[in-house]
Amino acid sequence: MKILSIDIGTTAMKMGVFEESDNNLELLRQITQEYAINTYNNGLFSDIEQEKWQHACVNGCEAMADLMPEVDVISLSGTTPGLSAMDDKGQALYPAILMLDQRSRPQAQHIIDTIGLQTLLDSTANMPVAGGCSLASILWIKDNLPEIFKKIHIFGHSNTFMAKWLTGKFAMDPSSASLTALYNTTQNDMTWNEEIAGCFGLSLQQLPELFPAYESTGRLKSKLASEMGLKKEPPVVIGGNDAVLAAYSVGISEPGEIFNINGTCEITMVCLPKCYPSKNYNIRTHVIPDRWFSFYVMNAQGKAFEWFKSLFCSEMSEEAFFNDFMPASINKWLNQDSSVTYVPYLMGSRYSLEPLKAKFLGLTHETSREELMAAMVRGLCEYQRENLKEISIEMPLKGEILVSGGAVNPSLIQAKKRWMRHCDYTFETESSLKGAAMLGQRYLKNV
Repeated sequence: MKILSIDIGTTAMKMGVFEESDNNLELLRQITQEYAINTYNNGLFSDIEQEKWQHACVNGCEAMADLMPEVDVISLSGTTPGLSAMDDKGQALYPAILMLDQRSRPQAQHIIDTIGLQTLLDSTANMPVAGGCSLASILWIKDNLPEIFKKIHIFGHSNTFMAKWLTGKFAMDPSSASLTALYNTTQNDMTWNEEIAGCFGLSLQQLPELFPAYESTGRLKSKLASEMGLKKEPPVVIGGNDAVLAAYSVGISEPGEIFNINGTCEITMVCLPKCYPSKNYNIRTHVIPDRWFSFYVMNAQGKAFEWFKSLFCSEMSEEAFFNDFMPASINKWLNQDSSVTYVPYLMGSRYSLEPLKAKFLGLTHETSREELMAAMVRGLCEYQRENLKEISIEMPLKGEILVSGGAVNPSLIQAKKRWMRHCDYTFETESSLKGAAMLGQRYLKNV
């Protein structure tokens, strides 16, 4: 059995074909296609045309054309929200609003003022914030683009748009719906919150049907199957949020297990046996029953390192910066006191309605770029540490953190031990693609 896994990332689409045999998954081939997002209005707006997802998907199938005829199921993973406003045929009426977007801060505050923060936490488990809250983006469209708003049939996320395009069905899974401010995340009972929707003039008919992450929305349209080189018109599994599927791919399923992803963003996830809402972090449902994740995001980790290199170390190659300069800087200051601190909000915060900014503080005429580098790493580690301290009040945490991502190196792990949490760290190669493929594998076993 062969599974085509599609990961709709923020800046690139990854696609892979997996072969299922004796309960094992083998990756036969993988490709990545980058696409440009739109960031404008002084960095406050961040969105992407959904057509770029479609083109990347078709091009990816062409690049793996020899494997396409044997595909038995397609499974999705997606960046969320990636809020997409669509007509009844699934055509996008406005670019997908990404999690980096900050335009809807007034609407997020309006949601809190109207519903009440505690009520929102008790039902949806999340505080509305710009970019990360679908309802805030929906209300921005309503307030600023009324003519477009009148034409909208369905609001969905990246997997909603792709599922409609591929199969003709509007759908969303709970892990993607968790941050809409419209899903009953605390109960995780596959229902939208009609009362909250009604408070803002929204009908539940404007929201997609909810599907478990491992279920199919239907078979691939015959015309698309032909265009993409697939002969079997395979079923399409709705899948889930990319970070949740990354955790799923490395086996995170027990309460207290910790997963730390290091990429463009840094994400720390703790598996929960029940929902513990807080205004200080997000909650997502897992793709398996009776589990949730606390979800703590720093919008710029790898992005912050890239910014530092371009500003302070432009003469270095990328390899020299990450393999030599960064480890040497960490090692020099790991056990030394430094007056320099880094406030890490280079791309704002998901947990504040204010446009927070990054800062270096405590500089003197003797401050070196090595000390600045170490301060940046320490500031990022301490940011994650505060979240783990808060979660540990609710439940015991495991004595190991699974860590993954391209930004990880031995020196960074030592920094995490020193400044984030003193415990064992085990490197794992996570894959949203594999997580989606595992859902496809589960679907095939149940049909």
